[in-house]
Amino acid sequence: MKLVKEPNWQTVFQSTDEIEIRIKKLKLEDEGIPVMIFDQRDSSYNAFGYIYLNVHTANIDKAIEILNSYHE
Repeated sequence: MKLVKEPNWQTVFQSTDEIEIRIKKLKLEDEGIPVMIFDQRDSSYNAFGYIYLNVHTANIDKAIEILNSYHE
């Protein structure tokens, strides 16, 4: 199966930690920014690869600003 990323969506954060991704996703959604998660981890072990947090290109600057100002 070929994986295709959505056009006009860009990665603003990546991690191997699913909980960290989900927390940041909720923070962005609370600020009104739609978010897409793109999981590239190995399906057998979840030990290899990254999870990507993507936003529409129109929201990149705002999303990065929110993520940079957010402290867990």
